[in-house]
Amino acid sequence: MKVVIIEDEKIKRITLRDALLREGYEVVDFESPIFAVNYIEQNEVDVVVTDIRLPDMDGMEVLKIIKKINPNIMVIMITAYGTIENAVEAMKLGAYDYITKPFSSERLIMILKKIEKYKELEKENIELKKRLDERYSFSNIVGKSKAMQNIYSQIEIVAQSDATVLIIGESGTGKDLVANAIHQLSPRKNKPFVKLSCASLPETLLETELFGHEKGAFTGAIKERKGKFECANGGTLFLDDVDDIPLSSQVKLLNVIQEKRFERIGGNESIKVDVRLICASKVDLFNLVKLGKFREDLYYRISVIPIKIPPLRERREDIPLLIEHFLNKFGRPELKFTPEAMEAMIAYEWPGNVRQLENIVQRIVVLTKGNVVTREALPSEITGAIKSGIDNIWNKEKIDLGKVLADFEQRALRWALEKSGYNQTKAAEILNLKRTTLREKMKKIRLNIEPTSLKSVKNL
Repeated sequence: MKVVIIEDEKIKRITLRDALLREGYEVVDFESPIFAVNYIEQNEVDVVVTDIRLPDMDGMEVLKIIKKINPNIMVIMITAYGTIENAVEAMKLGAYDYITKPFSSERLIMILKKIEKYKELEKENIELKKRLDERYSFSNIVGKSKAMQNIYSQIEIVAQSDATVLIIGESGTGKDLVANAIHQLSPRKNKPFVKLSCASLPETLLETELFGHEKGAFTGAIKERKGKFECANGGTLFLDDVDDIPLSSQVKLLNVIQEKRFERIGGNESIKVDVRLICASKVDLFNLVKLGKFREDLYYRISVIPIKIPPLRERREDIPLLIEHFLNKFGRPELKFTPEAMEAMIAYEWPGNVRQLENIVQRIVVLTKGNVVTREALPSEITGAIKSGIDNIWNKEKIDLGKVLADFEQRALRWALEKSGYNQTKAAEILNLKRTTLREKMKKIRLNIEPTSLKSVKNL
């Protein structure tokens, strides 16, 4: 917590400051209440400890100003002239507590620890209310494709058990949303949902994050700290990028999963926890097992139920729906993509998946002045990739010939329709096809584009 001390007695001010610093608090001290108020207006502060009798401004006036700046700041009043009337007035104005001089630093620290616990409970209640108010279920996971319907079914089934889940998917596919949905549909939904990204965390920091540490466990450990396992007790712990966990830390993680207990770093007490574990990986963990970079026993422990999220390029039919979702999210539901623009969005490979699509839509929302998004208005990374798409095929290790031919045929049909002004007779001539053959191919892939409507694209 950040604590501001306002005290005109220099010795007392320095004594309090040093005592609080030793306890691990961030402390800023002032002799002048005017300078202190200016600081509080411009910085985030948790607690203010202020004398009542001050130069330039009365402590009660300081209390009133602080509460106007931020009602959530806790204020502790101190004075050498304590009376019941002063105490009552201070409490009415919103003071948290009132102590009289002389007092020990330990007494003030006790009050600060009470405030710390209160703020922790307040934060937990806010997070709980936020989770209960949000309609998670599948409302934040957008998609009507067969692949996504299978994901929804898996979520509903696995949510009711405590089995460990491994979510596999490329970056940006929404692994965290799936983990959230599993938790919110589970019997643990009213308990904590704690997330930790394991990506690029050094071994010592990762273990501190997971298991916590005792005061004095290492240089800089100035106070006891709970780890993610302890914070998630009774609820769900989501470990993202589990493939980045160092081998040495994998052993300790395996022990916690097996024994359901652990010790904080620097501690001797065994702490028992009841946690449902969900892990996520951006790569195939079994390949890492073969390479000796991931423990085989841990792999089988965390992959009891695997859920694989398909990349966006494998569920292109969801792209129009996702675009509509993000247009609503960014406050521009009136924006409409021309058929050419929508085709370009659907045809793009989306290496960054849904996260990249969201960023692109946000960029389009900001830069588009009218209500129509044309192909020319799309970022060059989209239109440029479409032009070189066929050439990029030969850079892959293997291809699905059926999918490539079907995709090329669909693009050719769209190109001919656009070039002919959506005249099917002329489009057939451009492609050297009979009109009936063109219509059969359009019907086969459910293609029925009208130049002024997106209905056909959304039906793909």
